[in-house]
Amino acid sequence: MRTANVRTQMVVKNVAASFVFKALGMLCSLIIVPLTINYVDDEKYGIWIAMTSIMYFFMFSDAGLGNGMRNYLTEAVSMNDRNKARSYFSTGTFVLMGVAAVLFLVTTPVVFALDMNKVFNTTTLDSKSLSVILCIASGFTLLQFVTKNVNIAYISMQRYAVSDLINFLISLCSLLVIWILAKTTQGNLLYIVVTFTFMPILIHVIASISLFRSHPEFRLSLASVDVNLAKQIVKKGLGFFVIQITSCLLIFGSANLLMSHYCGPVQVTVYNVAYKLFSVLFIGYTIIVSPLWNAYTDATVKDDYLWIKKTFNRSLLTWAGSVVAGLVLLALSGWIYKEWIGDSVAVPLSVSAAVLGYICMFNLNNCATALINGLNMIYVQIITSVVLSVLYIIAVFCIKGEYGIVGISLAMIFAYMLMSAVHLLQCYLIINKKAKGIWIK
Repeated sequence: MRTANVRTQMVVKNVAASFVFKALGMLCSLIIVPLTINYVDDEKYGIWIAMTSIMYFFMFSDAGLGNGMRNYLTEAVSMNDRNKARSYFSTGTFVLMGVAAVLFLVTTPVVFALDMNKVFNTTTLDSKSLSVILCIASGFTLLQFVTKNVNIAYISMQRYAVSDLINFLISLCSLLVIWILAKTTQGNLLYIVVTFTFMPILIHVIASISLFRSHPEFRLSLASVDVNLAKQIVKKGLGFFVIQITSCLLIFGSANLLMSHYCGPVQVTVYNVAYKLFSVLFIGYTIIVSPLWNAYTDATVKDDYLWIKKTFNRSLLTWAGSVVAGLVLLALSGWIYKEWIGDSVAVPLSVSAAVLGYICMFNLNNCATALINGLNMIYVQIITSVVLSVLYIIAVFCIKGEYGIVGISLAMIFAYMLMSAVHLLQCYLIINKKAKGIWIK
């Protein structure tokens, strides 16, 4: 009972601290949108947002190794096995370095071979300039998924709030740099890209120095690299990779790129403004759900399924509350847009409603997958992610932007709705110890 209480207290503390850091980060994000749009223009901002879809590919192309390492690292920390923790952390980090280097060498020639004007449906910049900017962005992004392992180390210790503090500092520093650029330079897409992709690396490196000093067990060591652990991480990581490359990349990550291609960069800006507003629901719910992943892992190691059941039911009730809050936000959205960005971007109510529906379904799916991922039972999630992602892409290609960004958003809603239904069923079976076969793999 004492262990369960300590775990609950840790989750509550993380949620409280994360709320502060997430709120501050969200404030920075809300300020940075109009500042960035005014610094460049609607079309260049739309190009940058579309580029982020490609950046999602690189962020998720770590083959799931980060998440694969995360669960095993949490288990080692829960058992207070410092040697194993160092081995997992060092092994995972060095493997990621190799993956990042290979991906950069492979993708760079492809970027220069493509006509970027056709990819982004724009003529505001020439194809070569867009290729150079995209390569710089991809290079820094690939470095990020190595340096961001500092977040995983803190998360494995169930100190999720520290990870959120790091992310807030990234947002704050990015905001300050954009503000300085707006005061001292003319609108330049390259400066925007460098700011948003290099700043995370700088903050992660500073945070890593602090981590290594306070927790020597996480110091990188070639001597601690274990080939057998690498195989274990890669095997589990490949499962997460499939999930990431499908449900996260093909559905969530590709949305901006597909909207740019079929509807134009300006419509990407419209969608992104609505997404920025309603992302407060995603951020708020993530504050609650994210610490649960590793708490579920810790509870599983200690065979505390009663705590898991109670906590999961509470997370579902919290999701229902977020839906109600979303409806209130939708009713006020017109007034909020006017006060926030003025008349620079017009966001129809239909777009706002579609974005709200998508975020509600996305949050519901995250509620279920936090438990599934924490228990390392991801086989069913792999199947649903692949099947529904393929169906989503087929649907988007069939409508070809005929219904605009609302049509693409509706396709996302139905994909995540069906995923949520299957994953909630799996959670029910696991919690009530009725799961068998693929449901516990």
